[in-house]
Amino acid sequence: MTGPALLAPGALLRGRYEILREIGRGGYSIVYQAHDRDVGGDVAVKLLVPPPATAHLARERLRREVHAVRGLSHANIVAVYDLLDEEPWSFIVMEYVAGSDLHVRVRDRGPLSADEVVRVGRDVAAALGAAHRHGILHRDVKPQNILLDTDARARLTDFGSAKLDGQLGITATGGLAGTLAYAAPEVLAGRRGDARADIYALGLTLYYALTGELPGRPSAHLPPSPLPEGFRPGLLAPGCPAWLDDVIARATATSAEDRFPTASALDEALAATGAETSAPGATPRCVLCGSADPLGLGLCPGCGGTPAGAADTLIFLQRPYQSAERHTVAARLGELLPAAASPEGRAAGWGERPLFRVTPEGSARVLDALERRKLPARAIPASRAWTMIPAAYATMVVAVTLAGMGAGLAATPLLLWTTPVIGGLLLYAAGQTVRSPLVASSQPAGDLPPVLEAQVVRALAELPTGTAQGLLADVTRLARPLFARLGRLGDDRYTPTVLHELVGSACVAATDLAMLDENLARFERERARTASQESGWLDSLARSERARDALVQRLLEATTVLGRLQSQATSAVAAEDGTLAEVTRELRAEAEAQAAAAREIALLLGEAA
Repeated sequence: MTGPALLAPGALLRGRYEILREIGRGGYSIVYQAHDRDVGGDVAVKLLVPPPATAHLARERLRREVHAVRGLSHANIVAVYDLLDEEPWSFIVMEYVAGSDLHVRVRDRGPLSADEVVRVGRDVAAALGAAHRHGILHRDVKPQNILLDTDARARLTDFGSAKLDGQLGITATGGLAGTLAYAAPEVLAGRRGDARADIYALGLTLYYALTGELPGRPSAHLPPSPLPEGFRPGLLAPGCPAWLDDVIARATATSAEDRFPTASALDEALAATGAETSAPGATPRCVLCGSADPLGLGLCPGCGGTPAGAADTLIFLQRPYQSAERHTVAARLGELLPAAASPEGRAAGWGERPLFRVTPEGSARVLDALERRKLPARAIPASRAWTMIPAAYATMVVAVTLAGMGAGLAATPLLLWTTPVIGGLLLYAAGQTVRSPLVASSQPAGDLPPVLEAQVVRALAELPTGTAQGLLADVTRLARPLFARLGRLGDDRYTPTVLHELVGSACVAATDLAMLDENLARFERERARTASQESGWLDSLARSERARDALVQRLLEATTVLGRLQSQATSAVAAEDGTLAEVTRELRAEAEAQAAAAREIALLLGEAA
């Protein structure tokens, strides 16, 4: 950056901010220490110089982000005072912190001790927690954005600046904002990040603080290669205690579902030295499409999975009659289902046992999915399952029965009445086999109240694969064992009722979230056309984004509370009505606000069409 982009010491902005010295640079910005003549103290001035092609949109979006961040007041967040213009520049006025950033500290003096890393991690987690509850994501957590004050307090800075300075560029929905090296895998994959993306970046930052380097990367220009179980600094920092190694590993897990759901959960883990930090069990997945299956139905609700007794359609593969065809079907079925190698699996491959039991509405989707895998199948009503008993088997049973009865008439009277009984039992067993699907529900009976179970199944069936579906699946998965435990108390006046309200509210919130995600994705697709809309249009978009992120945060907080309750004694869980009720109220309030935002952005998109 050269020429007019540089401000020399003594330069005066807005007749108020006197430039003292340059203290840092970003991709499209320079940070100066300046003296505020009106107040009499020093401030930090961040001069913004975005690429000309995106300058107008970037400034408009950043202006809204700064105005939102101005409402944050937290001891670990660098205060933002204003975003101002002084032709030809725009600049952000921020609190001045007289200390180096974490990157400089590690570069100049080496890695931090475990105790220092814990202190930094807790400070930054507290800052993120406060921001996330207001629907504000940082999107660019990294050592350079963590300032160490003279009292050793860590201060998080540059909220929203990733949209301007990020090496990944500027996007309308914030999906690819941030520094490449610290970006979460889901963000790199093009999905919109949530609080867990900030947690991933903080986990990598703590790894760097402990080791002085990032995990292995293909090159200096690429991010670390993700590890499903996360990165463990203890391999390079022998002084790192095992519990801290576990915390950082969980924070940097590849899948967002395996990380700490909220910054407050990460803060608690850093505070509780030596406590259990492993992620809760993963949500089961649909064997057909891979979507979340939190009720353990085998198939997700979208593929027709439903609790036992509610499905009345059986899916059978077409019977292969040639030996070579049977081998081909067995190989293809083995790629889909691990159980295909068992005797039951072979029977299903030969069309003698059903693969799935589904709803009539889901049967078409299942048949289509199997057809795409070159596994032609057919749907048979459960009431006609007996027609699928192999003809050869039925003929054999009848022949043996008649022969036994003939022998009874001729020689042994006992066979006259025992043979039909045995034949009937053989046919009954065959009838049970053709009614018992290879993939069946693993759900214990009575986990969820029937009405709530039906609501969850309906919501999951309607939700597209994505954040909304995954969060509702997590809430359901964590709530199920609590219902089972608390139901044994024999008194539904307490937590079971509150849990019912929480899960029901989560269903509504997830549905609204999916609607807004769809509208925001539509905006992204039509960004070139809608970017020229007036300022009020962008204001509405910014409100929608914050409402969306705040709702995601409330759902994540619900999973945090439910996960915490799972580790408590039953009597202690029953006493948590107040906590659960508060989470439920906040979730409902956010869902209402988010639904209004979804309607607003949908209306605007309709007008822009």
